[in-house]
Amino acid sequence: MSKSSQTAIDQIDESLLYITELLHRVSNEYTGAISFASRLAGKSENVETKNSLHEIINYLHALAAAHHILRPPLGNELVDLSENITRLCRAMALAGLEKRGIRVHLALTESIVLDASRCWHASLIVAELISNASRHASLARGGCVCVSIEAALGRIVCRVSDNGSACTTFRPGVGSLVVNTLAEEIDGCIERRFGNCGTTITLSFPSEAASIAARSDFRSPASVSRELR
Repeated sequence: MSKSSQTAIDQIDESLLYITELLHRVSNEYTGAISFASRLAGKSENVETKNSLHEIINYLHALAAAHHILRPPLGNELVDLSENITRLCRAMALAGLEKRGIRVHLALTESIVLDASRCWHASLIVAELISNASRHASLARGGCVCVSIEAALGRIVCRVSDNGSACTTFRPGVGSLVVNTLAEEIDGCIERRFGNCGTTITLSFPSEAASIAARSDFRSPASVSRELR
């Protein structure tokens, strides 16, 4: 094992060690599945079979990318939440949402830099909210999941909304419990609003001093939206 790898492992909180090991195994299994599918595609002489296998390979790559983005942080470095969510949305779109006819629209106006742990918690919450919203998005109205992130009044505000039907009764499940618990760990709160045009769930948590960083290379919301189509 290299010195840098050992240093990274030493920095992992003990409570996250087993999660990190599990995700490492999952990553290796994705790599093996992709390699296996690639070999089958290379051996097949049927064009339709090759195309189907390549679709599966692309799907597995997107799933692996989403898992990589959501892995526990190895240290406490600063991470750009906006950039993380952009990559996450792109991976989730490619990993099934686009095939189901669901568009992901991003509205990001600034770079928001947080410590790695808080960024990880927020990303896990947003990922769960996107998955949930995609199940309720109305395909008849052109399925759409909207994700926005902004800093306002000393807080980071992440909103995920869908264009589905109104929910008359909210029955919290395992996903809601996980989201609420993750939000509490970063001193945040979850607000759920149900309307005739869909559901909006908002995560709000305190921002740290000097957490907003202006960056000249940050992409505009319009360019991000085009990349996710």
